[in-house]
Amino acid sequence: MRKHQLTEAVVAQGVQAVLAEAEGAQRAATVSALAQHLGVSRQTLYRDFGEQTAALLTRDAERRSGIPVPRGRITDTDGQTIARLRREKDELTRHLHIYEDHIRRLTLDNARLADELAKLTGVADLSARRRD
Repeated sequence: MRKHQLTEAVVAQGVQAVLAEAEGAQRAATVSALAQHLGVSRQTLYRDFGEQTAALLTRDAERRSGIPVPRGRITDTDGQTIARLRREKDELTRHLHIYEDHIRRLTLDNARLADELAKLTGVADLSARRRD
C-alpha cells in the first residue's frame, strides 16, 4: 500500500528540477535531493520509481562528465525478474532438502559404522554403563 500520491509525471518534473538546481549549484544531483524535493523517502523512490531514479543518476553523470553514458537494453521486466528469482529460490530450496537428507543418511551410517567398529575392536561403551 502506497502512502504517497506521486505519479510518474510528478517525479519526472522533480527530476528536472533537481537536475537544474544541481547544475546551478555546480554539484551532483542525488536521489536524496530528489526525495527531499518530493517529500518522500529515498527508499520510496528506489522502490516505486526505480527507472526514474536511475535516469536521474545517469543524466547527472552525463552532465558532470560531458560524456554520454551508454544505455543498456532492458530485457527483463519486473514480473520476469520476480518469476526468475522465485524459480531460483525453489531450485535452491530443493537442493537444500536433498543435501539435508543426504547429511542425515551419512550421520546414521556414521553412527552404525562407529558401533560396528566398537564391537569389532572390543571397545566398551561407557555411555551405556553410566545409564545403569
